[in-house]
Amino acid sequence: MPDSQALSFPEELLVVGGAVSLGLFDLLAQREYTFAELAEELKADRRALDALVFALDGYGYLEYSEKISLTESARELFFDTESDRYTGFAFMHVYNRIPYWLELPDTVRSGLPPARPKGPDRLKIFMNAMRYNARGVDQTVAEACLAGLEPPVRLLDLGGGPLNYAIPFAEQGALVTVLDTPAVVELMRPQVPEGLEIDLVPGDFIAELPAGPFDMIYLGNISHIYGPDDNLALFQRCRRSLRPGGRLAIFDFVRGMSSRAPFMAINMLMSTAEGGVWTSGQYSQWLDEAGFEGQQMHHIQERQLIIAHKKPLSTG
Repeated sequence: MPDSQALSFPEELLVVGGAVSLGLFDLLAQREYTFAELAEELKADRRALDALVFALDGYGYLEYSEKISLTESARELFFDTESDRYTGFAFMHVYNRIPYWLELPDTVRSGLPPARPKGPDRLKIFMNAMRYNARGVDQTVAEACLAGLEPPVRLLDLGGGPLNYAIPFAEQGALVTVLDTPAVVELMRPQVPEGLEIDLVPGDFIAELPAGPFDMIYLGNISHIYGPDDNLALFQRCRRSLRPGGRLAIFDFVRGMSSRAPFMAINMLMSTAEGGVWTSGQYSQWLDEAGFEGQQMHHIQERQLIIAHKKPLSTG
């Protein structure tokens, strides 16, 4: 049913997101500042900065007295990667969506998403958000994907640049190839943990895939980016890069099953030309047409893991 609480103004998100955009938290992560020092460093209007710091003090992010400093809770949340509470600035992915979602009426009329700026800072935020969103499900997904496969498993992770699934795959013994955009590969290659068999390869999986043959191909949060024709074509490319009997695993929000599918439908409307959330029947049809069989579905928190296998006699 409609939730009146969900319709309240997201004041804390907007205030904290604005402070992140100003660089305020990054400064205070290094040391304490007097108000005058902070105003000078940020080149800020003093009345405006006083209002912002006062609000952040009230929300529990800053301590505002003779000097301004981060609270321990804020430091854990944003900067302490060893803390169970750590999120970094993953929430900025939500903050950055707000201006574009305000254009929903125009998009509903035109069917076209609004233009969105890109750049290395946005990419870092997106990578952080994807890694944060995978916490709590990554190990479960990896175990379900690899179950029953004889090691070593040659695994292709499409769009897996955030490494949130590539790492647990490799920790469980898989030889992982990650195919992602050149910008993502450049950003994330230094973050591959030492000793894990993870190879990041730049490319466009909508155009072509490595020849393989692979024992398994993983599509994590990929299918919702594309429309039916591109998804069918991608599944067909996956079939060609798999060994006979090889496994295709799709982790996504299935329409009619995932409680987050309604959100993702709008999210894809506002950020892609043809993306959306697809039904179990649509996935089954694409997999069948692409030459896969033996479909199984696992429900993992708010998403579904669909596993199918290349038909042994399929040669295309």
